Amino acid sequence: MAGKDLSEKKLEDYNDVFADILNTLLFKKDLILPSLLEDGPSESVYKAAEKNLRGQYRDTFKYYKKAGIMLAGFGMENETEEEDNMPVRVMGYDYSAYRAQIDKGGVRYPIITIVLNFSDKKWNKPIHLKDMLEIPEGMGKFVQDYKIIVFDIAFLPDKIISQFKSTFKHVAHFFKNKRMLDKYQPLNEEIEHLEAFLDLLKVFTGDKKYEEIKYSLLERQKKGEVVTMCTVVEKFTNDGIQQGIQQGIQQGIQQGGKQIILNMYNKGCDVETISDLSGIALDIVKKVVQEKN
Repeated sequence: MAGKDLSEKKLEDYNDVFADILNTLLFKKDLILPSLLEDGPSESVYKAAEKNLRGQYRDTFKYYKKAGIMLAGFGMENETEEEDNMPVRVMGYDYSAYRAQIDKGGVRYPIITIVLNFSDKKWNKPIHLKDMLEIPEGMGKFVQDYKIIVFDIAFLPDKIISQFKSTFKHVAHFFKNKRMLDKYQPLNEEIEHLEAFLDLLKVFTGDKKYEEIKYSLLERQKKGEVVTMCTVVEKFTNDGIQQGIQQGIQQGIQQGGKQIILNMYNKGCDVETISDLSGIALDIVKKVVQEKN
């Protein structure tokens, strides 16, 4: 989970990606300007019930300022598994941000947190604080509620995915296709934040191949080539085929060497002679002969 959070965070650290997610999913219009976003603290401190101080970490948090005036604070939490206690977690993050405003003094501004669900299942855990509680009869209307905002990335409609303007379009497209298991049709659009995107794919697929092809693709991008998901898929496929060919050749060599050892042994040659004449290491010759016997 931590590794997956780190890869997502790296991509969302880019202001254009962060703003694009908010504008497309939350506000449904171009409300947030990337140029007005500033990185905020991911760690906050709160006093626990036992009166000691504890730290808690957000995935990503940014301030929204204009002309030096604080307008809002935005948090994004990335989840790859459903979380039973998410309303309390988000409530804790938001409380800490409001508490910091009170301690600092000055203008109070809103804190808005969204949760991005990257799993292959729709979020089916509580989104309201009240949904987590066993509330005795007659008390419900007096219990304050807290609602979280969750977006299921793998279930976004194609119309919504097409509205993304940043690298997150490739992310959303990838997760939807990953869930549906259809034949993948890569987007033929430039991947601006290529390294962060490939790091994310490596983490979520568990395939180290994305790491292996990353540096070659980054070099091509530096030389002015427009790298799209089509480029990534092509590179991934070609390198896989080449690797398979090399493995096949190596396996053929190994199989051929084994047969040479057995042929010479069956002709009466001892292991030392076989090694001398074939150039194959003595320990390998001994192992092949022992396996035969």
